[in-house]
Parts: sequence; structure tokens; C-alpha cells
Amino acid sequence: MIGTDGDFQLTMDELRAVARFALECAHPALVLFTRACPDDGRAAAALEAARVFADGAPRSRLQRTAAAAAQRAGQESPSEAARFAAYAARDASAAAYLHPLAKATQVRHILGAPAHAARAAEVARGDDPVVAEYVITAAAKRATPTVLNVLGRYPRAPSGRSRIAGLTLRLDSLLRDPPPTPRVVDDPGPFFHGTRADVAPGDLLTPGWRSNYGSGKVANHIYITASREGAPLAAALARGEGPGRVYRVEPLGVIEDDPNVTDKRFPGNPTRSYRTTEPLRVIEEVHDWTPPPAELVDHLRSRMGELAELGIEAMDD
Repeated sequence: MIGTDGDFQLTMDELRAVARFALECAHPALVLFTRACPDDGRAAAALEAARVFADGAPRSRLQRTAAAAAQRAGQESPSEAARFAAYAARDASAAAYLHPLAKATQVRHILGAPAHAARAAEVARGDDPVVAEYVITAAAKRATPTVLNVLGRYPRAPSGRSRIAGLTLRLDSLLRDPPPTPRVVDDPGPFFHGTRADVAPGDLLTPGWRSNYGSGKVANHIYITASREGAPLAAALARGEGPGRVYRVEPLGVIEDDPNVTDKRFPGNPTRSYRTTEPLRVIEEVHDWTPPPAELVDHLRSRMGELAELGIEAMDD
């Protein structure tokens, strides 16, 4: 038991859960540091110190000294992205020393690593706040019930003027507050779906299959658009054999805004991009669509690869 003289108690298992959460959030950003500083192992060593503790080793000076070294590595790094990546590693190692004191400043021991990793990715992608939102959202998904339980013993993260403070507050809200109710869409269509699958009119397209995009994980939703330009681009980007195909489809249940574009890249959803957990009925294949420019497809594939390297992919809760 830790902190018998504090405001509450923390068990060593709880501290290890927090350290593992911080480690998993910080690790994708390490590539940004090693790319800028290939001969500097201090950030990687800080992550290793966090892993050793999370895996069951006693908490020791290793985590403190590794965190201090990662701090210096960040200060000496040649780029902003590398600096914030090193700070994410620092915070992962320092997470082992979360104190059982009901002070808002302690929350940085829990959320500092993901906030700095999000800032590193944001800076690396031209200060793009949408990238940071993806990283913060991914971090929220990594939080286990134990981490949420520990976080709930502390006050909310303190406000501040810095971007890190803002990202920390955003993640704190995602972890503590109930998610907003998705907006049910009232769009008359027609609706289109781009893919490489060869299906026939009357067939049902359903979620629950491995996605054609990103890591290929099982998708909880199936995606449609009411824009004739959007479906051809989805068809061109989809994985799989055979040519891209565009189908006119009929949703058989409610549809909601696609969170990957709504209020992020395209506020208000002007692209009319939606998703549903219920089947789509194929009405017909559309043949008179214009393929998107090859340069655009190559650019988007390259960008998707760069984002995947940082652990970023489509939101599909």
C-alpha cells in the first residue's frame, strides 16, 4: 500500500496500471525523437524504465533518473516534435511516482504522457490540432477501469494557457464526462459507399468485418456519404484486390455523423459523411463516377501511413 499518510491510498498495482497507461500513450511518439536524435537513447530508456515497473519490478531510482535524463534529452533536442516526444517518455517514467495527494497538479503524473505525445504528433504534422485530437481520443481508449478509478480520486486537471494544459484538460474531460449523444442525421440522400468489394443489388453490407483502412481492425460501423465525390475517394483508398467500386445504398437504420470529420477536419459535416451500426442495402452499382486524381490518392495514402506510424487511425467507437 502506498500513501498511508496521504489523502487516500494507492496500491502498487494501481501505480503499475497508471505507469502502463502512460507508457502505452507515450510509446508511439518515440519515433519522432529517434528520427531527430538517432544516437540518443535517453527517451527510449525512460520508456523502458516505465515498462520494467509496470511489469512488476520494484519502484526504484531507475524511474526517477530515467525521467530526469529524458527531460534533458528533450531540452537538448533539435526540434519541437522531438522535444515533446522526449517529455512524453519522461512523464511515462515519472508516472511511478504519482502521489496520493488530492491536488490537481498530481493529475499530470497520469495524463502528462498522452498530452505531450499528442503535442508531439500535432507539431510533427504542421501544428494540426486534428492530429492531436486523434491522439487524445486514442489515449482515452487505452485507459483501463483501474486508471479511471485512480483518476477519479483527484481533482480535475488544472487549467492553464499552454497547449499542453489544454490537451490535458481535453483528455481529462474525455475520461471523466459522459460522451455526447451522437447526432442522428436527417439527410434525404441518396447515399453512396466506396469499396473494393464486388456485391450485387439487394446484398446487405454490415459492420463487424475487418476494415479496409488503417490497421485493418474489426469495424463497429459501416460508413456512407451523401457526396458523390466522397465515395470514389473511399473506393480508391480501400485495401483489397480488384478495382474500386461505388454503390448507391439504402441505410436500414439510423445514421449519425462520422466523428472522423464532423467538428474536426470539416466542422458541420459539409462532406455529408456518416456511419451506422446497422446494415446498408445495395441498390445499384454506380458506373459513371470519376476516379480521384492519382496524386491526391498517393498523398492521402502517404499521410495515412505517417499517421499510422504515430498510432493514429480512424475513430470507430
